[in-house]
Amino acid sequence: MHISLRILLALLGFIVTILAIAGVAQLATASWPPVVAIAVAGTAVSAGVLWLVRLLRRRVDRKPWDLLTFDRTALPVVVCGIALAAVVALAGGAVSVWLGFADWGLGDAVPAELSRPAAIISLAATTLLVQGFPEELVFRGYVLGNLHERLPLWGAVVVSSLIFGSIHVVSRSGATTISERLVYAVMAIGFGLALAVCRTVSGSLWLGIGFHAGHDAFVRMFVTVRPDAFIAAQLVTFGALATAAAVAWRASRRTPATL
Repeated sequence: MHISLRILLALLGFIVTILAIAGVAQLATASWPPVVAIAVAGTAVSAGVLWLVRLLRRRVDRKPWDLLTFDRTALPVVVCGIALAAVVALAGGAVSVWLGFADWGLGDAVPAELSRPAAIISLAATTLLVQGFPEELVFRGYVLGNLHERLPLWGAVVVSSLIFGSIHVVSRSGATTISERLVYAVMAIGFGLALAVCRTVSGSLWLGIGFHAGHDAFVRMFVTVRPDAFIAAQLVTFGALATAAAVAWRASRRTPATL
């Protein structure tokens, strides 16, 4: 099967899997405590996408499963990715505050109606199980790997990031206008670049999984963006992510990057 069809199949399968599992989970856990429901739904989403990518890898690509290894080194690398994301998010937030686009203070990342322990569990389940793990499997695992079969590494990184960013035009981002949605997609391209560099620098998906989850958790936690500065704040976030990606990419040139 042609590479473009394989990637299209993966993207469509990813969207269908997410929507189907989320719909079933919402119905099945409607009467459950919110924290438990979110954790169960997140686990189901991650398991479903893992099954999908394994199926595509074996039946469509006709290759052995080698995208992800579960071992004792995974957790420390994930934690490292989360820590790096916190630094990048804090730096971007500081620039936004300095430029007058945001104010210091707890943003909307943590639901006010939940207790602090429940909020932390819910946030971790959402960012890691619903976003970080499944999206990295698909975009930096399957899509980036397939693109690298036909493109040089830098080309695969750029194209996969463009695909990742374009998906975010229709994501739930808080954007209310077409311009805001487009700028949010630009920010997501920068996010995709940073995540792809995590993949190439570490040679594993785990660093990117941690960075993805950490960034989604922290990007709105340190600051509150002013209502009229959504676009400007997203561009600052893009700058922080693109800068982090460029620094890591340049540093990785000293040793051969792998997928």
